[in-house]
Amino acid sequence: MPGMLGASAQTPANSQGQIERPMTLEQLRIFVEAARFGSFTVAAQQLGLTQSAVSISIRKLEEEHGVSLFDRVGRRVVVSEAGQVLLGEGERILKDIGLTALRVQSYKEDARPRTVIACSHNAYDQWIPVILSRMGRQAELPDIDLLRGSATDVTAWVMRGTADVGLSEVVPGHTTFHYFDVFRDSLILCASPDHPQATNAAFDWADLPHCAPVIWERGTDLEPVILQACDEQDIDRSALGQERLRLVSTAAVACRLLGEPTLAGFVTESVARPYLAAGELTRLGRIEIPVPYWAFALRHRDIEGLASLISDAATTPAKPARVAVPA
Repeated sequence: MPGMLGASAQTPANSQGQIERPMTLEQLRIFVEAARFGSFTVAAQQLGLTQSAVSISIRKLEEEHGVSLFDRVGRRVVVSEAGQVLLGEGERILKDIGLTALRVQSYKEDARPRTVIACSHNAYDQWIPVILSRMGRQAELPDIDLLRGSATDVTAWVMRGTADVGLSEVVPGHTTFHYFDVFRDSLILCASPDHPQATNAAFDWADLPHCAPVIWERGTDLEPVILQACDEQDIDRSALGQERLRLVSTAAVACRLLGEPTLAGFVTESVARPYLAAGELTRLGRIEIPVPYWAFALRHRDIEGLASLISDAATTPAKPARVAVPA
């Protein structure tokens, strides 16, 4: 019998008195794949199903819950507002289920020790691949599995035991955790070398409103860090003239600045470094916002040795590399 989400001893009814059927894991997997690829055909191929099976599953979900999960645009399907909510929750649920299965399997007699590290988006994208490659020669390390999510996700995964260790630029603040400051990045203000302020070595926070539009990643863990720094410097955020384009990563911000002499933007130094070295971007003044990264775990877990290895690997000099941004 398929696994069900939200099943209870008594099947709930909606406001019209109609019986609501619990969503199955199979339905959720089908929806998530269709949403990821924007295609029922591709989702069917990925799942080993027929296109009609995918279409029927999606249609039943929509009918049972009284919402449209996709908007049909020509031959394409685009996730609706309700679908976006289900996609975010669905990916989290499926990820948790996969990790739970992995943790259960780790108790087999012949299983190698495994450590699950949950990383914030920027920690995962900009730091962890290089760090793990440098740590790879440490024979005493267990096998490591990685999780990627928001700082809130990371905290929840560690709290629930889904992950052993969290790595984030946001300190969760729970007394049940212990923390280790493992490495540091910073947000700097960058622009094209053709920007009007590019040669102004004295450029500072007070000049920021005159530099509009200023862009940064939106809706991420780093946005509150940027906004807090602006508030501390008494900067009127409305004067910064954010673009309507919503960029959701610091790598996307860096790419947006290339060849755009009217824009300035906050970019992490780890992402900006190769563009600065190549002369494709320049730094405006000395504006800098510190971004410390923390490794944390429940207090009964001993992670001091792992935190030390992460810190050592992060501070080892390395040749910078550009970050690829999906088209």
